[in-house]
Amino acid sequence: MCNTDNKNLARWSAPAAIIVVGFLSFWGGFARRWISDDGLIVLRTVRNLEAGNGPVFNVGERVEANTSTLWQYLILAVRWVSNAELESIAIYLGLVLAVAAMVLGTWASTSMHSGIVLPAGALVYVALPPARDFFTSGLEWGLCLFYLAMLWWLLLQWARPHRHARGNSAAYWLAFWAGLSWLIRPELALYGGIVGIVLLISTRSWKVLAIALPLPLGYQIFRMGYYGLLTPHTAVAKSASGSEWGKGFTYLGDFIGPYWLVLPLVVLVVAALWKAELRPPHLRSTASAVYIFVGTAVLHTLYVLRVGGDFMHGRMLLLPLFAALLPIFVVNLRVWVASVACAVWAIIVALRGHPVDPAVYDSDISIVDERDFWTHTTRMDEPPRHAEEFLRSEMMHGYKDAIKELEDGDAMTFRYLQDDGSPSWLATEGDPSRTDPPTVYYLNLGLTSMNAPLDVRVLDEIGLSNPLAARQPRIEGGRIGHDKSLGMPWQVADSAADIDSVPFWIDKDAARKARTALNDADFQELFATYRDPLTWGRFWENIKFSLTDGRTLSFSSDPGSYLD
Repeated sequence: MCNTDNKNLARWSAPAAIIVVGFLSFWGGFARRWISDDGLIVLRTVRNLEAGNGPVFNVGERVEANTSTLWQYLILAVRWVSNAELESIAIYLGLVLAVAAMVLGTWASTSMHSGIVLPAGALVYVALPPARDFFTSGLEWGLCLFYLAMLWWLLLQWARPHRHARGNSAAYWLAFWAGLSWLIRPELALYGGIVGIVLLISTRSWKVLAIALPLPLGYQIFRMGYYGLLTPHTAVAKSASGSEWGKGFTYLGDFIGPYWLVLPLVVLVVAALWKAELRPPHLRSTASAVYIFVGTAVLHTLYVLRVGGDFMHGRMLLLPLFAALLPIFVVNLRVWVASVACAVWAIIVALRGHPVDPAVYDSDISIVDERDFWTHTTRMDEPPRHAEEFLRSEMMHGYKDAIKELEDGDAMTFRYLQDDGSPSWLATEGDPSRTDPPTVYYLNLGLTSMNAPLDVRVLDEIGLSNPLAARQPRIEGGRIGHDKSLGMPWQVADSAADIDSVPFWIDKDAARKARTALNDADFQELFATYRDPLTWGRFWENIKFSLTDGRTLSFSSDPGSYLD
């Protein structure tokens, strides 16, 4: 009788764990739903796709300003079906995918156990405030979580010995999903690539490559020919090739410190190793799957540390943490203490949250709680969920009037400080001999672009949407992701602004030199890759550029260096 009861408990413990994790994930993500400035950047591209301008940020300029290829098309697809507001689609689609990832990850991990299971690692992840913040935000994190959870589930299906006799269908599905990694977010190719290599070794069949490669390879050829780059333009702007270990470990400390995250991680490691099968019997086994996922998550973490982390609290470490926790999302009843410890820690962290003193936003900080920052900056009780709510920010005072002046014929608008120290925007008239579109320059690209019509060119000085800025030298010691800056003379030069009419704080002589310097062959070659009409000839020239100068081209910040 007791044995029967235990079997019934075991049978029901898995769905119970799934329901608990799913409910907590939905409730936690919904309660903290919001949209970030970076999330709005994605929506500008979706607007251009919807308008028939192509996958671009600004009309007439082929720049891939979004890191995730598939995310923008998923939003567009839902828009076509529902005609819902773009911000709402981005928020709730991200939430649905994130909750699905938590549920799928829990389901996959329960299948590793034959007895009663209890939630553990899943509680740790969902308790973290930044994890719940990025269930939404308008960014692709929900999609990334879903990708990793599905990859984990497919890997376990492939790894189970009792499925070996069913042929290679599990391997082929896994190969296809692994191939999608490059289209979801470039660093996820680490997971897809390692899984693909393991599959190739295991199956010894080139069919794996034939299934995995066509879609990402096809898009890669398109990217090289259309944009003239090997990677999304964000990688050029952020120069991920550099090493910033010191900043990376600072970023790690900023993430784990406030939550004492080391405590539950140590508990989970001990629980995972307790009577575990440490030596895989063969490559195609559950133990191998665990090593693959955890090992890749460690490599991913090292990559994040190497490039210096990020400017958003916790964001870049969430994906490797999620991947590392997946194998221990649930634990067996025999280590119930681990589940209880994780639950107690999770309750404390969830109730405490991530308290931030608003005074820090008036200082020069390198890592910011983005959700809290925009809630504070927009002066609302709740975080922003619509583009127009960002107009409440002091930095956007006068912006709508400036856009109206651009629509009425002015060439460029600048943000400046008025005599009383408050910010506003000032438009300047154009040079009749110039044909550049009306232009806005500002660091925060999402709030400016989503509150501007598509025929207004919206650029940033750090280079996310601006190839000229992305090729500037890095600022030593600069903020990660914001360590390039295109000087004001260059901004004026690459616009229709009448240099004689620009505000007094802009160096007119330097602007004239910069405008002359832009006729240099290197600048013209770069401009041609993304501004010239896209013909077959231009497509093939762009592929050539992406493999040569597109990888290394950089510019001096001094216009005089290009003049005789």
